[in-house]
Amino acid sequence: MGLLDKFFGKKKGVTPGGSPIYRYDSPKNEERQIPENAGVYAEEIEKRFEELFPGRESRVLHEIISDIVHIDVHVMWPTEEQKFFVLYTTGMSDLPMTIPEEVKPEHREALALGEVFLFLPGDWPIRPDEMPPEEAYWPIRTLKFMARFPHLYHTWLGWGHTMPNGPEYTPLDDSVGFGGVVLIGGGDGPLGSIAAGDGRRINLYNVIPAYKEEIEYKLKYGMEALDKVFEEKAMNPVIDPHRPNFCADFKEVLDGPSED
Repeated sequence: MGLLDKFFGKKKGVTPGGSPIYRYDSPKNEERQIPENAGVYAEEIEKRFEELFPGRESRVLHEIISDIVHIDVHVMWPTEEQKFFVLYTTGMSDLPMTIPEEVKPEHREALALGEVFLFLPGDWPIRPDEMPPEEAYWPIRTLKFMARFPHLYHTWLGWGHTMPNGPEYTPLDDSVGFGGVVLIGGGDGPLGSIAAGDGRRINLYNVIPAYKEEIEYKLKYGMEALDKVFEEKAMNPVIDPHRPNFCADFKEVLDGPSED
């Protein structure tokens, strides 16, 4: 099953940790919407990542068929000094996200635009001249889904948001145990946001694959608590597909079936 193939009826609630809960049906309009603009901020986003991770060869995995927004995934190759891949999107920020009314008006504009990124080990099987094999493609698929999700469902993504892969936390791929993702970042640092030339702010969110128990822990205690766990366990920002579950002992189920 693919990322977020199962959402059952939109509903809003609040977890014990104070996190809003949203659920979504599949989009009712099944007709593809051709993007009106593509790569509005692509050059500025590329420039920021090239400044932060200089001296890297790069490749763009261009999207052939797009819906609502045109999402490209940029791949930056490892270097001798930094032995990891950098992957990031452009196109998510072509349209503003739908920020909920409970967010203060003065903050909505600053939260409306975003892009997502992640880091992969230097031995990840990505080649300059061919598409990654299916077993190596799941992080790219996850980035593309996350970048398009807020536009498909008229919602938003931000710091501390967690997203399970369906109500059963289906693994993101058969090769891993991660049942969803957590978003971090989006602050004022160089890898947190970009001040675009037109004055808009583009938030950059690091996509962290997470286990069911880690997501449930966050729903119970809040993102600050999960952040502390990640810090105490010295979680490497470079994805380790076999890393341990840092909340393996957390067994409480918080996110039950939705109601009409």
